[in-house]
Amino acid sequence: MPTPTLFKFSDIEHRYQELQPGGTFIKPWVNVKVSESMAGGVNFLNNISVPWNLEVDEIVFVKEGNFRLIADGVAYQCSEGDVLYMPKGMDVKYECDEKCIIFYAVYPVDWKQKLGITEVPGIDPEDM
Repeated sequence: MPTPTLFKFSDIEHRYQELQPGGTFIKPWVNVKVSESMAGGVNFLNNISVPWNLEVDEIVFVKEGNFRLIADGVAYQCSEGDVLYMPKGMDVKYECDEKCIIFYAVYPVDWKQKLGITEVPGIDPEDM
């Protein structure tokens, strides 16, 4: 029977402190090794705009700072504590003007494998 898995923010917090402007770091804590259905983790961004084709349903929670999603030319400005739902199939940009931290949850868990994606900007190769 599966058991809960605890992930400690303190284990990766140094990556946020080290993040330079124009940088992003993604830590996918929940992945196919942990779950059969959903994925999730944290994303650190620093003064960046990252274009992305959204191939999954995604929910974002802004933990710290201000996060902006651009979808179909519309800007969705999110502050600390805000939650944003994004349906799959959109071309988007993840943006912030300074540092921010977001938590994300996506479905399905194996979206990268299904699409043959072997690299995502900001994810360490061992986390792919």
